Amino acid sequence: MNYLVRPNGPPFLDQLAEADQRYLHAHFDAHPAELTVDKIVIPWQNIDEIEVVKAARRGDFSGWIVRKVIYQEERYHVGIYFGDHEQVLPNVTLAVARYVAGAIAYYMQTPIKYTGVDDIAQTAPRD
Repeated sequence: MNYLVRPNGPPFLDQLAEADQRYLHAHFDAHPAELTVDKIVIPWQNIDEIEVVKAARRGDFSGWIVRKVIYQEERYHVGIYFGDHEQVLPNVTLAVARYVAGAIAYYMQTPIKYTGVDDIAQTAPRD
């Protein structure tokens, strides 16, 4: 099982596209005291796991239109699991998924499991 590895510094919001910055301002706030996702406050020590998966798209022409024309790139869902609860940031860009995983890794106070797409955040196995 892989766990997040704390990076040397937090991710920088100003390095993201303007639309991604607006999305994060509206839905995600990470700081040393706690994490807030869609106005739900999550104490750092309660987070058990995060998961990043590619958003499912139909394999037919309509799925291709959504993926290539509407979104113009792959989209991801980021799930944050704490106790019996979960908060999901749906249909986000790769940059937003990386920002969220990086911010959680930077501020985490206890080890947090990571599952899902490779190369989103630095991880390491834990005994």
